[in-house]
Amino acid sequence: MRIGLALIALAAACGDNTATEPDAGSDAAPVAQGSEAESDLVINELAPQGDWVELHNRSDAPIDLCGFFLTDSMDRLDHYMALGGAAPPDECAPHMMAAGAYLVIATDDGSGEGHAPFKLGLADEVHIALWTGEVVDGLLYIMTGTAEESLAREPDGAGLFYAAEATPGEANR
Repeated sequence: MRIGLALIALAAACGDNTATEPDAGSDAAPVAQGSEAESDLVINELAPQGDWVELHNRSDAPIDLCGFFLTDSMDRLDHYMALGGAAPPDECAPHMMAAGAYLVIATDDGSGEGHAPFKLGLADEVHIALWTGEVVDGLLYIMTGTAEESLAREPDGAGLFYAAEATPGEANR
């Protein structure tokens, strides 16, 4: 008798296994990624399929980039880009980023000024850090948009990341 009641309870809990389609209506909210900006120098937008990342100085003063690097892997020394042009212990002449400015860096596994020694994948991470190892800003992401889209902070320079129209070197729309 107990087995019969258990089977009836199990059948009731399982339902009739009728598949239902997920609601793809217009009320579906966009999916946010990352966290709100906290530092003055932030990752503002990135386009893995376009091979670039945009940094933004949110402050009212210039920032010397000599103390910072960009990476897609904190534990790989060959994936660091010195934002000021030189890594310690080499001397770094001041490399100022103006207040409110945007800086676009090619993530094309290239070399030279403006090119990072790594490519961003559709599911990846990117960080700005100090040479002491402290992460200033970062994003672990999954790119779900089209090749024409980016992941951009909304509102510009401050909010979470959403799939958006790519605006390299400009305020996010």
